[in-house]
This record gives sequence, structure tokens and C-alpha cells, in this order.
Amino acid sequence: MAKYLSHLSAAAYWNIPYIGSVLGSEIADTELVDFTVTECSERFQRKGCRIHFCKIDLPRNAIVRRDGKMVASPELVFLQLASRLSIHKLILLGLQLCSSPPGQHTDAITTKKKIKSLLAQSSGHLGQAKALRAIKHVKDGSASVMESIVYMMLTLPHALGGYGIKGPAFNVEINLKEDAAMRLRQQRCFIDLYYSPAKLAIEYDSFAFHNSPSQQGKDSIRSGILSRQGIDVLHLSTIQIYDPKACTDFAVNLASHLGKRIEIRTEKFEKMHILLRLLLPSANVQTP
Repeated sequence: MAKYLSHLSAAAYWNIPYIGSVLGSEIADTELVDFTVTECSERFQRKGCRIHFCKIDLPRNAIVRRDGKMVASPELVFLQLASRLSIHKLILLGLQLCSSPPGQHTDAITTKKKIKSLLAQSSGHLGQAKALRAIKHVKDGSASVMESIVYMMLTLPHALGGYGIKGPAFNVEINLKEDAAMRLRQQRCFIDLYYSPAKLAIEYDSFAFHNSPSQQGKDSIRSGILSRQGIDVLHLSTIQIYDPKACTDFAVNLASHLGKRIEIRTEKFEKMHILLRLLLPSANVQTP
């Protein structure tokens, strides 16, 4: 394979959900097209192109043919950007690559399993060690970039600025009992984050979808129905996410519900927590 679309250009090609929030200025400011070449004779610069060189053998299907062109696979893009992105942005990239609408997992661009498989076969590739570290914190099934960031804040270890409350799954499907299904006019619902053994749900109430009185009323009814089915629901609002102290209060309360305690013993936490919060999209959010 002499030349293929790669790096940031391949990331843009795969139409990763909320790519601007994930890669920010890295992808917005570039006017060059990224290509990777595998032969020394192809290494010369071309106008409008940024040429990368890779002589390491890659796994089968690391490069795919799409729309008549050769393109780095989504799994390879994750590996290629590992050396360029911060650990937090790399984890967020992984979460968005593996994201999908609730109940539509087959619509995801890729999966954690596929990324791990490629990384395991890419020994010696630049960024492999960092990519292997990041993929440990990726999970399939996020439905939005804010869900991904909330997940990171709650579950990442203290050394990465998170609260270390591991275990939730994204958008778990709950089948409703007959009377509840009739009241909500739906047979099932999806929980944003769900701690299955504890039967504890976290619902992220964003301004965009949960700010009207009618929607807040529906949320309360749904929470009551889930409670009758033995599932406790904690609501996390946008204001709490953007207010560090309110976010910590929520995390402590969550840990208490799970029978855990948050004991942050690493000096890295404050610095890494600030870097993690920088992933939040700019918003005009007033906090108490």
C-alpha cells in the first residue's frame, strides 16, 4: 500500500459524532490533507498535503477501500492520533468512535473489541503504549459527547482526574411492565448510565432536552415507574457538571448509594481533573 488517507483527515472522513468537540482546534485549523505512505520514494511533500511515513507492517483490514480511495480504518485512526492527543482526548475519541444511538449498537463506527484487536497486533507503532492505556477506559454505547464526558468524570481513576466510581454501562435497555408501558406509551426505555448490580440509574438531564416543564414532568413520572420496578434513579443536571463542587457532591452521593467512599490520595488528581474538565464544550451556564 503506497498511500492512504490517515490521521486527522481520516478522522474527518469517518464522520465521528461530535468530532469538533472531540478534536477541537486540531481538526478545525488544519488546511492540509493527511496521507500516510509506506514507501520511501513516496515521502516527498506535496502541495496541500501532510505526508506521514510508516514502514511497520499493519494488521489486515487496518487500511480499507471506501468510495474508491484507501483510508485508515477507524481503529487505525485511534492508534495514529494517540501520540498527538492528550490522554483525555484520546479516551473521548475512543468513546465517540464506539458511540451509537440507544438500542442501535450496530450503528457504531467501531467497537472497543475491534480497537483492542488492532492495538494488540501493532507492536512497535508510534503511540501504541498510550493507545493501550486509553482503550482500557473506553466503553461501547455512549449516545452523546456529554454522556461520554460524564462517564469519564465519574469512572476514570483519580490519577486521571476522575472520581473512580467504576462499573456503569451506557444506555441499558429496561423492559417496562404492562401498566408502565401503557402510561409512557412505550415498551422499553434506555438508561443513560446504569450500575446493574446495584440497580442504580443515572440520568443526565441536559438543558437541550430536559429544561421544559413538560419534559421535567415526564422525567419525574419515568423515575417513579423505574423506582416501582426496583431501580433507583439519580438525576445529574448540566449545572452540576459545569460546577466542580456540585459535581463532587453528586459523585460523593453516588458513591454512597453504591456503598463506596471516595478517598482521593493522588497529588495528580487536581491537575488532571482540571484537564478533564477542559473537555466540556463552552456553555453559558450559571452556577450557584
